[in-house]
Amino acid sequence: MPMRYLFLCFTMILLTVAANGYSQVEIRGTITSSRNDTVAPVEFADIALYRPTDTTQAVIGTASDFNGRYLIENVPAGSYRLVIKCLGYNTLYAEINVEPQADGKPLVADYSLTYDSQQLTEVTVSGSLRHQHIDKAVYTFTTKDVKAARYSKDLLKTLPELTIDAQSKTLKTLNGKSLLILINGVAATDNELKMLPPDKVLRVEYYDFPPARYAGAGAVANIITREPQNGYGGGVDLAHAFTTGFGEDNLYFNYNSGRSQFAIDYHLSYRSYKKRESEKLYRYELNHESRHSQYLLRDTFGYTVNTVGLRYTNQLMDNYIFQATLRPDFTTYFAHGVSNINNVFGNDTSVYTGRESRTFLTLSPVLDLYFWKSLPHNSDIAFNLVGTMFWTNQKESKYEYRQPSGAQTIGDEMTLNNRKQSLIGEVAYTRKLSFASWNSGYKIDISWLRSDIKNLFGKYDYNSNASTQYLYSELSGSKNKFLYRLSLGAKYIINQSYSNKYDRLVFTPLAMVGYNINDGNTLRLMFRRNTLLPSVSELSNNARVITPDIIYKGNPQLMNATVNTSSLSYTHNNSILTLNLELSYQYVDKAINEYFVKDPGSPYITLTNENAKYSQEFGGELSFSLKPFGSDILKLQSYTQLMYQNINSSIVGNLSNLYFPINLAVSSQIGKWILAYQYRFTSMSVNGASLDRDENKSHVTVYYQLNDNLQFEANMLWTFMPSQYFSETLPSSLVYQRVTTKIWDNKSMILIGVSWNFHKGKGYDVRRKLQNKDYDSGRF
Repeated sequence: MPMRYLFLCFTMILLTVAANGYSQVEIRGTITSSRNDTVAPVEFADIALYRPTDTTQAVIGTASDFNGRYLIENVPAGSYRLVIKCLGYNTLYAEINVEPQADGKPLVADYSLTYDSQQLTEVTVSGSLRHQHIDKAVYTFTTKDVKAARYSKDLLKTLPELTIDAQSKTLKTLNGKSLLILINGVAATDNELKMLPPDKVLRVEYYDFPPARYAGAGAVANIITREPQNGYGGGVDLAHAFTTGFGEDNLYFNYNSGRSQFAIDYHLSYRSYKKRESEKLYRYELNHESRHSQYLLRDTFGYTVNTVGLRYTNQLMDNYIFQATLRPDFTTYFAHGVSNINNVFGNDTSVYTGRESRTFLTLSPVLDLYFWKSLPHNSDIAFNLVGTMFWTNQKESKYEYRQPSGAQTIGDEMTLNNRKQSLIGEVAYTRKLSFASWNSGYKIDISWLRSDIKNLFGKYDYNSNASTQYLYSELSGSKNKFLYRLSLGAKYIINQSYSNKYDRLVFTPLAMVGYNINDGNTLRLMFRRNTLLPSVSELSNNARVITPDIIYKGNPQLMNATVNTSSLSYTHNNSILTLNLELSYQYVDKAINEYFVKDPGSPYITLTNENAKYSQEFGGELSFSLKPFGSDILKLQSYTQLMYQNINSSIVGNLSNLYFPINLAVSSQIGKWILAYQYRFTSMSVNGASLDRDENKSHVTVYYQLNDNLQFEANMLWTFMPSQYFSETLPSSLVYQRVTTKIWDNKSMILIGVSWNFHKGKGYDVRRKLQNKDYDSGRF
């Protein structure tokens, strides 16, 4: 057995032995107050533990929920000074001795606060409470926040790291990273957020560095809720444009009865545009002559995404959960256009007209089975099995006719029928220790693909299979003002097609250390290593015509890329300003990018994906959320990057670029009205041999909340401008390519929307710890 395998196994064993040598103490209880012989729970009390020798910095803390209940996890054994603060009450101080309880049971400690009449008359509660950990920030919400929200999604959008996308109406990260939403550890759709009432939310855990089991996500927001109640809830959202085909519609319903929960939801995303214009310019040398092609294309295009969700859950609180989800997705796409073409090949100048068409249809049913079980000694285990099937039918055609004769010079037709099956299985074990939280897991992802392809090279079958095995073990915790997280993992990758087979073992460690300067300022240093796999499309040997001399083709010889990232971040938070400043360096070995290449055995120049020697980028990013008046009457958000980008490739040499985008958002809430505006100063980013400009943004949104259940909104997207897209190759590229695209349907597009929802005793508590799904349909 290779030494790297022995090292990995030995390290995992050491972590397991260390983890089982400790136990973790959990403290829980209820905070109440008594007035006029009536005992009532105290909501949002701030509970903190301090070392007797250092009362300037809390060791750990939490906040009470709507029932006054609190839970503090991962408390090291020892003596502490407990401090409970809540506006309107006198601060309570108590000494507490924390020792492991029999059979790992929690330590129960209840406390009663006394009223402070002066605070009650002088203080108004506003703003969420935030606690910073090594890889996450934990938010709790005030009564004012909860009363202003219709559902849990409204609470999440108050987080300084998040915003609402004006087009899709879904939550997005301010820095553009992918966002995974969880409810008690289970991935949730946007509709499921709307089915969760705001008063059922205890806290939100926002991971800007997700745990190992969610390694594929850019950020994770996990909503922790109260226990379920019998009842039901649902709603409907409609948003449509007046001047063009644009729609975002949702329908959802959920029912709770005893241990069982039933849910159904439907989402429709619809586009139908009539005026997209593109200019494509190509300049290159071929057969010892200079060639130049210009395409002026005007087309119509659109798509529909239909997603249906059926979910059944059976659970016994703090004992077990079983969940089965069936989610059939159905997607269609079309594009039909005509073009005017000018070709200059050497001394020959000619004019052409063209027709091109592209359609595809994808059906992808998903069956997701999940089981979680609580175990002794503050531990639990979770199993997840996900089966996915993809049926894809794709057709493309491209014809060109020389003018004025009308003679056909290009007739390219491509059909692709994919049948893909994938199976993802994962098991994860978690234990809460006295000094940290420990979790380990194993995940396997297997897929089989069969493609029937017909294109300009003929008709043939393409078969491939791939598997990825992922083993990980992770510790995270804190010691006084210091924070830490250590993750050791490895991925074993096998990829096999008709023309290539390779296997790779990639270690994926992560190390983080942090220091809490004080309650509002934290420093964190991070290093991590991961891998990027080529998609099914990138590995395909399918091809299509771009110009008479240029084709696009996949590359079955692609290998995975390895990503190494280091960063130093500083976080500041108070009731007015949340700021994050990060300096980072990223090195990608064998980075996957698109390049133009000339195959000596082919008459064509090929645009394909190749592995570069490496790519790297370094620089900084700044994000902030500012409330100058300490309330939502005015909120300013911004995300800015300044990154130096560099690619070293045997095909195009050494390429460099400075990337400097600025994203701005401003909103104002006065009574039942909200006015919001989003704008982006775009910049060019390196993508292989090309520079790609960001999508422009200038969106205005107005909301009016009529009552607790009904909200209206109006939007103007891309105010006074079309949506625009631009790409241009760098000078060292074999082909100079410049593509400019404008969607005129989007210019000053007016959207009108209405949202209605209801809740009747509805609650959730699905503590799901795993979430897997296959998103790669293999479409070319």
